Amino acid sequence: MVLTIDYSYDQLLQGSVKNAWTIDDCFRGRDFDFSKPFLPDRIAGVKNITCLDAVEQRKLNQIRGNSYCHIFAFVEEYIVPMVLERASGDVYGDEPRLWSLLRFAEEEVKHQEMMRRACTQFAAGFGVECGLISGREDVARAVVETGPLTALLLTSMIEWFTQLHYVEHVRERDELDDLFRDILRFHWIDESRHAKLDSLMLGEVAEGATAEEREAAVDGVLQLGTAIDGLLGQQIELDIDALERATGRRFTDDEKNEIRNEQRRAYRWTFLVSGLEHPNFVRIVDEFTESGGAKIAAAAQALS
Repeated sequence: MVLTIDYSYDQLLQGSVKNAWTIDDCFRGRDFDFSKPFLPDRIAGVKNITCLDAVEQRKLNQIRGNSYCHIFAFVEEYIVPMVLERASGDVYGDEPRLWSLLRFAEEEVKHQEMMRRACTQFAAGFGVECGLISGREDVARAVVETGPLTALLLTSMIEWFTQLHYVEHVRERDELDDLFRDILRFHWIDESRHAKLDSLMLGEVAEGATAEEREAAVDGVLQLGTAIDGLLGQQIELDIDALERATGRRFTDDEKNEIRNEQRRAYRWTFLVSGLEHPNFVRIVDEFTESGGAKIAAAAQALS
């Protein structure tokens, strides 16, 4: 089994060095503009919530921006130990590979710190406390324990949908807050390269894997997707609580159900469906397995 790859560790290393950036390059002393939305509605999913007026929709959009940053820092926690484990297998061999993977790990730590700084700055400026799901270390350990094939496949999905979010839904949206849009832009700069590094590592691991093991890796990703969906459900409830505090309203059960249903659809598209349906991820799964493509298509449809 061979993935279709037309790039190398050396090329990606050069891109990492050339496009290096710091968190201060992104923030540049700026704060969020709370008069603007943070996310496009394809991600935030607030425009069709009829029980909220325009101001309340904007507040929920901003709450969603905060949780978007937190969830990225949350789900990417496992990537650092996974990549370091892959790097340690060839410490004295291919130097461009080693350096590429070490920079990959360093960049992921930087992303987590950037997202946490965004959440800290949000908390200081939004005016009310917004709850965020906990337990990222436990989740990271659980993902790593699934094995390299499943963990790498999940990482590939995440990094492909990261690019789609920015390129197709954020980059040209001038009405969004400038700082928040830059956070997603700087994240994308690295992830556009990390997705290719994932494919290189997947190709390496898959060479020694049986067809059954590759199929099981897809099943493992879908099982992790179910767990992620549960975490998203928890975050939705925290978002609703935060919105009540931000608006001074107590929503009725019917209003909560409307918000919950629209947000479940938006969260699922953002963190699951947009990855499962990404053409590059679909191609990788099709090359990786015999029946994986049908499995992820069915999962995406069930979540839509």
